[in-house]
Amino acid sequence: MTASEVMPTPTTVPGPAHYPGHGGAPTTPRVEMGLFDTITESLFGDASAPGKWRPLSLGNFFSEGWLEPWAGGPAGQSGLTPRHGWLGSFEGVFYRLWLVNGTYQNNLNKPFGGNGYRGDYSVFLPFSRRFELFLNVPFVVANGTEDPRRGYRSDFGDMSIAGSFLLSESKAFTQLFTLGTIVPTGQTGTGGKLMTVFPRYSFWGNPGGAWVVRGGTGVNVPLNKNDQRGAPVTTPGGQLMFGESSAQTTYNADLAIGRYFTPHDVPFGDLVLYANCNVVIPLEDRGRPAYVGVGPGTRFQITGNWWFLHYWEFPLVGPQAFDYSMQTAIVKAW
Repeated sequence: MTASEVMPTPTTVPGPAHYPGHGGAPTTPRVEMGLFDTITESLFGDASAPGKWRPLSLGNFFSEGWLEPWAGGPAGQSGLTPRHGWLGSFEGVFYRLWLVNGTYQNNLNKPFGGNGYRGDYSVFLPFSRRFELFLNVPFVVANGTEDPRRGYRSDFGDMSIAGSFLLSESKAFTQLFTLGTIVPTGQTGTGGKLMTVFPRYSFWGNPGGAWVVRGGTGVNVPLNKNDQRGAPVTTPGGQLMFGESSAQTTYNADLAIGRYFTPHDVPFGDLVLYANCNVVIPLEDRGRPAYVGVGPGTRFQITGNWWFLHYWEFPLVGPQAFDYSMQTAIVKAW
């Protein structure tokens, strides 16, 4: 099993800027706009305007929020926990930002060994209070391969696009449903050229104080895995290996808990430390073990609406596609 198959996809989910105006500000009556005006205001309007945010419930999912511009939610029940994203964990809330993320995987379990490298550009675009578009562009994917002619190679990766629907949001809790697809724009030699759909549910919660709990559940379903049968190759040890794809439908789950330690307007503002756990369970081949990976992460403000994020993950159970992985990202929210 390759590194890309055991990692929930996508896992790059940094979050929005701090919106101090929403700590305990009163909300205004619901105001709807036309479709174009709603999208324009969501993308370029003042998301932190006092009173712009208001709770939305699951009961009025079909009738409210679709023609209301996006607004950044309050920083939890006490104003201590901004609705940020954390690397490695599921989304849980809407964002308005772009980021550049680098991933390193140490000592890949490949016939020719080596380390894995990946660079991604991602953007989150809210179109209304209820809908958001996500786009991820892996501009480079490099790792060891099973090709004796090229034991190491770099390619453009498989792009991802997803739409998220806000099911409900209050000061203490947000929940989303996301439906996305991975487009086969990459190459099989670096784990790409595999089309996948991934429906999932995610949540963000502030149980109290400066604590946040977030996570989610979903499935990854490859659609063209039978097209991934490559020609047989010879490993460095002289063994004959056939390149049939081992991708299959998996159940994915994620749970993270973290605590914020600093307020917003200080050096290293909104500093959070968290622990995260990802679980991937194969659904088609009962002989394959589940993957469980855990690790710590952090996020803090650099300056203005620029943020630094970092995350480590260590495989505990299942296929050891790598010894450990590390992600670092720079985020710009607007």
